[in-house]
Amino acid sequence: MKFLYFSFLTLFFLSFLINCDTSKSPKDKIDVNLLCYSFSQCGTSKPGVKFGILGDSWTDLLFGVDDIKTLRTHLAEDYNYKMAGATLGGRVMSEAISQGLHYQVIDTAGADIKYMLLSLGGNDLQFNSENYLTDFPGETARRLSSIQGMIRTLVSTGNSYKINKFGGEPMIWIIHGYDYANPDIPSLPNSESCRPTLVSKGFSSAQIDQLGTTFNKYNDMLNATQALEANLRYIDLRGTLGGPPYSKPGFMFDCIHPNSGGFGLITDKYAKVMQGFTNNER
Repeated sequence: MKFLYFSFLTLFFLSFLINCDTSKSPKDKIDVNLLCYSFSQCGTSKPGVKFGILGDSWTDLLFGVDDIKTLRTHLAEDYNYKMAGATLGGRVMSEAISQGLHYQVIDTAGADIKYMLLSLGGNDLQFNSENYLTDFPGETARRLSSIQGMIRTLVSTGNSYKINKFGGEPMIWIIHGYDYANPDIPSLPNSESCRPTLVSKGFSSAQIDQLGTTFNKYNDMLNATQALEANLRYIDLRGTLGGPPYSKPGFMFDCIHPNSGGFGLITDKYAKVMQGFTNNER
């Protein structure tokens, strides 16, 4: 999930010049989308926005460019959801916490926010994949425990911040698990979870198949976590794109991300489940 197509130096200077609207379409100007969709640099809040979204490249694969319609884009364009959000493409969950991105999303959405959508954890599962080679069960358990702790931190600190700033009830946090990857889809060089990269790190075919089981373990952890957090809801997306063990090539953009059609199927399932958590609010 590491797609860094633009210079962060450019972003640094742009951030002082551009504000954007939480209702902006991903088809608006790229510089505006870049800041608002990817870094929550959206200026003042707008009334009536009930949904925040904090996600990885499953929510904004190309920094606001609409070449690939992601989960977020489909939600906005096909289901008319109004959202304020930030993206952690290529970054891990601890950075969202340390940078206070969930606070920024709450500030941008404003006092009407009721729901926070989370699309996180994929980068945390994949980075430094060579560490799985020496102790797969132990490494998997350590990562899942860390991710679970960070999810609970996001929920608790985010709700405290929202209540202290705006009052009212705590937000409902909705997190999804990932559908299965496909390590054999052509991708950018050195893309994590893709067969050429894993083979170069010393993985055998059997170990690559074993690594794919982390998607099941991640989903199982999310399901268990919602039992621990009264304000957390979980959506299981596995099997939407033809797996297990791997999603079908026709639905994939690369070895990790669906293409626009794949994301459309993902969003249809996601939205149907989410409507039950949100009383079909938009």
